[in-house]
Amino acid sequence: MKIKIFIEIAEKKAGKQIELAKILGITDAHIRMVKSGKRGFSDDVCIQLADFIEADRLEVIAASNLVTEKDENKRKIFESCFSKVANFAAAALFLGVISMMTPSPANADQQRLSANSVTQLFVLC
Repeated sequence: MKIKIFIEIAEKKAGKQIELAKILGITDAHIRMVKSGKRGFSDDVCIQLADFIEADRLEVIAASNLVTEKDENKRKIFESCFSKVANFAAAALFLGVISMMTPSPANADQQRLSANSVTQLFVLC
């Protein structure tokens, strides 16, 4: 995720860019420079931003570093931070869907009865 998206989420939560700047202890001009890709945030500001929007700290730090990092090897390292978070999120989503689709023991008997009724109906036809 790009740092610009994190900033926009935080701006919406804060109400205005200048309010976000006050919360982070930086100038709104600094925020504009980061959004435009001319600068990055320091790690401490990234942590404050992540905590404010309840995002993963490592992901925000990596996104900020990608703004200015030119070394391709370092960029790959920062980009790997996103895939780990994305993989975790995908796994959590998968587990959530599976748990919603798995019937509770109380409903399992009812579903078995329904399946048997359908089978009996099919046999009759």
